[in-house]
Amino acid sequence: MSSQPSPPPYQGPPSGPQYPQYQQSPAPQQYYQPGPAPQPVPYVEPGAPQAPGGGQPPYLPPGAYTPAPPPPPRGGRGAKVAVATILSVVLLAAVGAVVLFKFVLKGGPDPAESFPASASMYMELNLDPSFDQTPKLLEHLSKFDDLDYDSTDDLLADLLEESGLEGVDAEKDLSSWLGGRHGLAMWEHDGQPYAVVSLASTDAGAAEDGLAKLRAAAGLDEDQMAYTVEDDHVLMVVGETGAGAALDAAKSEAGSAPLSASASYEEARAWLDGDQLAVYWVDMESVGELAELTGADADMFSQFYSGQLIAGFSAFDEGFELTYRLFGGEDDPWTGSEDLLAGMGELPAADVAATAYIPENIGELTSEWLDAYEGLYGVDDYAEPAVPAGDPLTADEYAEYLELQTGYYNSTLTAEEETRYLELDERYWMAGTEEDPWVDDYDYGPDTEEIEAMVTGFTDLLAGASLSFAGDFDAEEGMNPESLLVSAHLAEDRAADLQALVEESLASEDATLPEGVTAEGSEISYTGSETASGTLAEDPRFSDFAAVAPEQSALAVWVDLAAAAETYPDDFQGAEALSAFAWAHGSDGGDGTGVLRLYLAD
Repeated sequence: MSSQPSPPPYQGPPSGPQYPQYQQSPAPQQYYQPGPAPQPVPYVEPGAPQAPGGGQPPYLPPGAYTPAPPPPPRGGRGAKVAVATILSVVLLAAVGAVVLFKFVLKGGPDPAESFPASASMYMELNLDPSFDQTPKLLEHLSKFDDLDYDSTDDLLADLLEESGLEGVDAEKDLSSWLGGRHGLAMWEHDGQPYAVVSLASTDAGAAEDGLAKLRAAAGLDEDQMAYTVEDDHVLMVVGETGAGAALDAAKSEAGSAPLSASASYEEARAWLDGDQLAVYWVDMESVGELAELTGADADMFSQFYSGQLIAGFSAFDEGFELTYRLFGGEDDPWTGSEDLLAGMGELPAADVAATAYIPENIGELTSEWLDAYEGLYGVDDYAEPAVPAGDPLTADEYAEYLELQTGYYNSTLTAEEETRYLELDERYWMAGTEEDPWVDDYDYGPDTEEIEAMVTGFTDLLAGASLSFAGDFDAEEGMNPESLLVSAHLAEDRAADLQALVEESLASEDATLPEGVTAEGSEISYTGSETASGTLAEDPRFSDFAAVAPEQSALAVWVDLAAAAETYPDDFQGAEALSAFAWAHGSDGGDGTGVLRLYLAD
C-alpha cells in the first residue's frame, strides 16, 4: 500500500504542458512600436547604475523619489482609495518601520517643532479648516463619486472608517480629538530605527483614551508604541523595542534642536511656493544611515544619492499639483533646454505626448552607470551550456514510469513498486527523458560587452538630441499605430546612422521599422496617417502647465485622461473627473526639480 500521495505532477513531457492547439490567424509582422523617450532618473548622482536598456535603477533606496504618471484608476471603490492615497493622510507606524494607519485631520502646532533635527525623513499634512487650500481640496474631491464632503471632519470620519481597526470606534475614539496638522518622521536612536508621529489634538483626555484603544487594536505593547499627550498635540514613537526610551530622547532632542530649526530643512521648506496640503522631506545621507540599520546596502545608497529632497502637494484652481527639488552637492545631469516645452506645444494635440532633451555628456554618464552596474553585479557569464540536468529516462523507463504512476495515484503499488516509481519520478523531473531532456537553455540576453557596445552606439548618436513622441489611445490596440508621431532631432547630421543602428537592434528581435520612417540630415521621424489635428499648445490645460514647468526642462510627459476615460470607460468608473496629467523634470541652479499636475474636469 502506498503512502498518502501528493498531488499528481504534470504527466507530459518536461518541456511543459501540451495545451490544445486552437486555429489562429497568421501572426502579423512585428514592427517597432515607438514610445516615449526614456525617463531620466531625478535625483541620482552621476554614477548611479541604470538597468540595461534604460529602465529603473537596479536599486531604489528608501526616500528616493522618482515621479511618474499614475496608472488609470480601476472601477468601483478605486477612485476613493486612490484619492485617499494621493492625500497621504497622516500615519501611525507599526512594528519596525511599517505604517499602521492613515488619517486626515485639522488645526494644530507646526509638527516639525516636535521632531528631532536628526530625522531622516519627514512628512507633514495640513488640513486646517481656515487654510486656503482646504476649500479647494473639498471642491475637487466633490467631483468624484462618493467623495462629496461638507468639511474635513466628514472626510476624516470616512477615511477612519476605511482603516478598519477592530475594537476602535473611528468617530468616538479618533476623530473626536484629532486635529488637522500632523507629521511623521523616520528617526534613528541607539542603533534602532523608529517612526515618530505628531498628531494635532483638540481634547487631551479623549486623545489619551483613544490612543490606548489604538495601541491595543494594533497588538502593540508599551515597549513598541509609546506616546505622550500634550494640550494641543500627541507625540508617539513606534519601533520593535525601546519605544519609551526613544520617546524621551526624541522629546529631549526636539526641545533643543528641532527639525523646524534645521538649516537644511529650512532651506528646502522655504523653496516650496505657497501653502501646501502635504510636505515630504528627505535627508539622503541620514536615510542611508537608516538603511544600514535595516540591513540594506547603505554603501551603494550613499554613493549614488545625496542632498535633501523636498516635495509639496497642493491644490490649485483646476486640480492638484506636486512640486519637488533636490538640494544636493552634485549638479543634476539632466540640465534640459529652455525650448523643450515650446517644442512640445508644436506636437499634435494627441492623447499622449512626451519629449526629452538628451544631455550632451550622455555618453559619459551612461559609461559611469555601466561601470557602477558592473561593480555591483559583476560581469561574469552566468549562463551554463545547455546540458541535461541529470540522468534522463530511457524510452522504456518512461513507459514504465507512466504505468507505475497510474498505480501510485490509485494506491495499488507494492512497497517495492512505489520505491521504483519515486526513483523514476525524481529522475524525470530532474532530467526529463532522452527524447526530451531537461536542459538549461534559457536565453540570458546580451553579455556585458554587447550591452556596452549597443549603449555606446546609441549615446554617441543621441548626445544633445531632442526626442518627441505623440499618439492616441485605441481600445483594441492600446495605442493607434497610425496616430503616432515619433522624431529625433540630432545634434549632428547622422540620422541615417541612427536608423541603421535601430534596424540592427530590431533585427535581433525579428522586428523591423514600420514603413514611412524617414532619415535625412539630423532628423529621423515617423508620422502616421491619422495623427491628431491641432497642436498641444492650443489646449488650455497644456498651456497652463507649460507656464509652471521648469524653465530648463529635460523631460515632459502629457496624458489626456479625459480621452483615456472615453476610450477605456470601465477603467475610469467613479473617476470621470480626471482630465489630464502632466509632468516636467528639469534643473534649477544645478538642482533637479520638477512639477506634476493632475487636472480635473469642470
